[in-house]
Amino acid sequence: MKLELISLLLTSSLVLAGKCGTQTCGKDTPCCVKGYCNSNAMYCAPFSCESENSHEPKSCWNTPHCVDTVADFTKPSGPHFAQIANYQGEPQTAAYVSQYEPSNAKLANEQLELTLAKQSDGKGFGAVVIGTRAIQYGTVTAVLKSGSISGGVVSSLIIRNDKIGDEIDFEFVGADRSTVQSNYYWHNELDYTKMVKSQLLPDTTANYHTYQIVWSPDSIQWKVNDHLFRTVKRADTWDALKGVFKYPEAEAFISFSIWDGGSGAKGTADWAGGAINWSAAPFNLGVKSIAVNCYYKGNETTYKKHD
Repeated sequence: MKLELISLLLTSSLVLAGKCGTQTCGKDTPCCVKGYCNSNAMYCAPFSCESENSHEPKSCWNTPHCVDTVADFTKPSGPHFAQIANYQGEPQTAAYVSQYEPSNAKLANEQLELTLAKQSDGKGFGAVVIGTRAIQYGTVTAVLKSGSISGGVVSSLIIRNDKIGDEIDFEFVGADRSTVQSNYYWHNELDYTKMVKSQLLPDTTANYHTYQIVWSPDSIQWKVNDHLFRTVKRADTWDALKGVFKYPEAEAFISFSIWDGGSGAKGTADWAGGAINWSAAPFNLGVKSIAVNCYYKGNETTYKKHD
């Protein structure tokens, strides 16, 4: 679902500053994202920048790798969150940033708050907050409350490599407040039939729960409130026809998001619970904290490239 969200946000918020793809971005706006060129973090940060379409590959900022961190969003001070307009590519200054402008993410009410707001066309404009360091295996633990209090509103915690299409996720839909959905994808093969729901939970939009993904080279585990409800083993993802393990392995970025699934294609809208009931607003995804424990120890993860 992240691909649809990115397309929606870029279409709604980016201003054309040059061309890329068929033409090379210029020196003044060297970084390419989805056919647009610019020089700021929204374009040059490694979670967005398309090195192959930019002025030159080194135009994109380097990828900072995983270090063990705890971001406590209940504390307004500290290097935990920044608006992307204020980010200069140094992860020690902000562990997480808003991915787009205008930003509907902020520190408020003792949490990181991502809001889905109604636009003039009747559709929702949401928010994405993304980690500034990439992770390749490790444990991600977040304390959060879903913002999906109406059908059509989708909230999520995702580990994803957009360039390769590997993803591990938790997703919440307004049609079901008593569970969270888990899924994983390999190289953008979007097989929604693999989705598995958690155990029944007290209302995920009214209560904070602890959501955890344990990602190793051999397996992925999904837990809620220390209860393990799903395990996927790499060995079970073997595709004999293609001769590959369809298992997420690429270094990826952690993100939170809230978005309008009800205005999407029919399949997406049905899954999300139909059109949004805007009288139920506000729709706020609230994150109290997130802890990251890297699989590879040391100052930074040793990144192993996967094609």
